[in-house]
Amino acid sequence: MSATVASGAAGGNRLRGAAWLTFALLVVVTLASAFLRLAEPAGVGGLAIDIARGTHRVSASAALVLAIGVAIFGWERLRPLGASRGVAAALVALGVALSFLGRFTPSTHALVALGNPLGGLAMVALAWWLYLAASRLDVAGKGKRALGWGVICAAFAAVAAIVVWPLSMIAGLAVQGVATIALAAGVGMLYRSASE
Repeated sequence: MSATVASGAAGGNRLRGAAWLTFALLVVVTLASAFLRLAEPAGVGGLAIDIARGTHRVSASAALVLAIGVAIFGWERLRPLGASRGVAAALVALGVALSFLGRFTPSTHALVALGNPLGGLAMVALAWWLYLAASRLDVAGKGKRALGWGVICAAFAAVAAIVVWPLSMIAGLAVQGVATIALAAGVGMLYRSASE
């Protein structure tokens, strides 16, 4: 194996690892955000809130730094993958926008109350797309585009519903977790249909 091929493979592994870590951190961010959104009205306070808030801030900051790194260092590698460069740029832009929006939370203003959780889910979806692109998962997926969009819309609708009509803390966290998994599945279907 030549040195060029070996270094290209190592670069792909690092990009895939960074994309996976970005995705994983964003899942932590969305779950910590859901906990904060649901726990404070439920009267949960003290150390649990402080830990969740700290986890959210550290994970969100690390995820944004990683997303910037994936966009910069993966730019050339993402070139042949169609929309993946735009996805990387959108992930960074959304991360910056949500970090600004985070200064105004918690708030009952609709832009903040819906923008934060839905923006977080959008970041999870974009990070998952980049992970799939970095992994170059080529699985047959003809006809999955409509189903993928349907699953994604259902995930966003579920999270929007728990913001508008708060559930108990446990039920709300369960809905957030299931919505995150459904979102990843829907994005996977879209990615596979787009890469055909």
